[in-house]
Amino acid sequence: MLRTSGPAANPTIERIVGLLIQENSNFDRTENRSAHRENLVRPVAIVPRDGGESVTAVSRNISANGIGLITQEPVGERSVSILKISRLKGDDIKIVAECRWCKSYGENWHLSGWQFINLKR
Repeated sequence: MLRTSGPAANPTIERIVGLLIQENSNFDRTENRSAHRENLVRPVAIVPRDGGESVTAVSRNISANGIGLITQEPVGERSVSILKISRLKGDDIKIVAECRWCKSYGENWHLSGWQFINLKR
């Protein structure tokens, strides 16, 4: 489970954190994936190619094939946008991607899966 270097964790909070981790693990097992994804938490701007308003997102996980994004607004399935993924150093990475699916992810949040198409130059 979780390891702490300080005083013992509150048992109630430890149990709840364990439930959250288990819930996340169960969610990941139910998704059909063509490639293993790694956790990656970065700010991402979803910039529609048609010139619409950008949507702010946070990445959840990533693979060479795509990325999972969390947003407050639903994203249209099959929409194609430029994803500007923030880097810790250097310029943002810009990738053209298609939203393959979008579903509710808790109250007032949405999780979407994006398939990479190519780098935006």
